[in-house]
Amino acid sequence: MALQFKRPPLKAFIYWTTVLGVWAIIFVVAFMAVFSFGLPSIDDIDKVEKQPAITYLDRSGALIAVQGSQSAPPVNLDELPPYVPAAFLAVEDRRFYHHPGFDPVGILRAAMRNATKKGGNLAGGSTITQQLARNLFLSSDQNLKRKIQELILAIKLELKFTKKEILALYLNRVYFGAGAYGIEAASQRYFNKPAKELTIAESALLAGMMKGPSRYSPLSDSERAQNRANVVLNEMVEARVITPEQRNEAVSKPLKVTKTLATAHALYFIDWLSSEVQPIAAAAKEDLIVETTLDLAIQTDAERAVQRIMERDAKKKVEQAALVAIDGEGRVRALIGGVSYADSQFNRA
Repeated sequence: MALQFKRPPLKAFIYWTTVLGVWAIIFVVAFMAVFSFGLPSIDDIDKVEKQPAITYLDRSGALIAVQGSQSAPPVNLDELPPYVPAAFLAVEDRRFYHHPGFDPVGILRAAMRNATKKGGNLAGGSTITQQLARNLFLSSDQNLKRKIQELILAIKLELKFTKKEILALYLNRVYFGAGAYGIEAASQRYFNKPAKELTIAESALLAGMMKGPSRYSPLSDSERAQNRANVVLNEMVEARVITPEQRNEAVSKPLKVTKTLATAHALYFIDWLSSEVQPIAAAAKEDLIVETTLDLAIQTDAERAVQRIMERDAKKKVEQAALVAIDGEGRVRALIGGVSYADSQFNRA
């Protein structure tokens, strides 16, 4: 008769828990190694270069638009009113100071949303640290591999920098649309003032743009931008960053946005040129000034003409229009590729 040896229940539990724990660690390490392959080093964070700024001028030298980054010195968090960074935390990452770079609660919510949607794009769940990692080192592709790499880099950032340093890096590097990278450049671009002078309402508007710098830009749709800012203000009240009275005061005062760029229609013209100009700028690795044939006066007249036609033919359900004005020597003086660049970037001209 063969003897059978049985481990006591407690020892068996400890044994199998240890075995499974070791294999889990091996799996996690291997998993991290596979997805970490080819990722940039966090030590190279200071070497990340800004995109060259491209300034487009019309035939007389008037400013049409700026693409790429507008330079501005980095801002120290201590120089900003407390409600400025708090606005971003309230709407983007309320548990910022309590997570290790990723937010399990946010990831679970995003997973539930992704489980109910069709298509290849994965949505949401990114903390400010993850957004910083993506902005600095990764592409904007929304797929599982990129999300995992984003998480790995976020953990590395949390191990290397303090929360305050991460928040400062984020505010100084994030894109606000209209060529403005960083809170200082955005404050100058949209409000013509340094970031340290931003009001609660202005801070809320900038924080609201993080959901989509183009979609929520006050330059393309001021009403939509204001509505988004109001959402941020409500989040700030809920997070106890500001009082309900401060929110009400902020909502009651209309924001004065500096609209120094040409109207959005001229961006169809810029897009037309970009395919030729962008490779030159990337190779040069320096800011460029491009003198174009566009005439802003003619462009403005053309925009008004298109608007009149759209209003006149509204009952005919006319939805789109396009226009190109070319002089006798073949130079493009005005170009309108659609009724609204904010709604559709397709150039119908």
